[in-house]
Amino acid sequence: MDMMMETAKAEELVQSKMRREITSLDDDELWAEFEPEGIDRVLSGEIKPKTLITNYGVLRYRRFPQRGALIAKEMLSVFPNSTYIKWKWGFSNSLKELIGIAKERACTSLVLARTNSDGYDEIRIVSLLNGAAAEFSVLNLIPREDIPDQASPPIRLYPEVNMGLFTSPASVGAARLIQSLFPKVTDSGPRNGACRRNIAFFQNQKGCIHYRHYWNHAEEVSRVGDGTRVMKVTKKECGPQFVLMLTALSKIAVETGSEKRICVPPWITLPVPPRILGS
Repeated sequence: MDMMMETAKAEELVQSKMRREITSLDDDELWAEFEPEGIDRVLSGEIKPKTLITNYGVLRYRRFPQRGALIAKEMLSVFPNSTYIKWKWGFSNSLKELIGIAKERACTSLVLARTNSDGYDEIRIVSLLNGAAAEFSVLNLIPREDIPDQASPPIRLYPEVNMGLFTSPASVGAARLIQSLFPKVTDSGPRNGACRRNIAFFQNQKGCIHYRHYWNHAEEVSRVGDGTRVMKVTKKECGPQFVLMLTALSKIAVETGSEKRICVPPWITLPVPPRILGS
């Protein structure tokens, strides 16, 4: 038995050495190391996802304002069935401890938010189903409170997820990770003559994932004048608005919190960061 285990480990080591280095986030094999079964079970509706959201990073970057808490607050409205805890990173607490808390709460994923040392807002989505950890820059964030005529969708009506233009294997992997944070919606048809739709749009445009959230309400009404029954549709934006850009991908060992980098491109062009504090 020991000999068989040693042989298997040796073969695995040879295979890992044979794998070519991934240097591009557009590589077709970017997501090849991650088991699809767990996320498949969420997308099929077998598992109802639950997300723990928090800020992360030690607050040592004094050059830029730290917006982790603000971003986390907005992400609470994006991902259903999610909760927020305040988390201060240091020598005595780590990703392993945070994963432990998430598991105790039966969470299937983590969303970590921060402003990095270069002044860019970021979120990190960590799947506790297969260990995928994707880092995204958060660009052009417009909070819900700044959306004109902003609407709040019904609490018990989960959003239908609309993924657009995710065509390459690399972009499909990112889309599946994001979609695994949303419970499957099976029925949003008409009830009592009215139809309510809560829709979350993610559209991929040249590597940038644009997010919008709408609430649509359609009902039959009598037209003024002749009384003809017509369908009146009301569409309102819920917010927030933002753009995600994938900047790195890692694999997390959910038992230990250890991390293996899959791909961190040497250079990604981002917009100019916000002004430095005091400038």
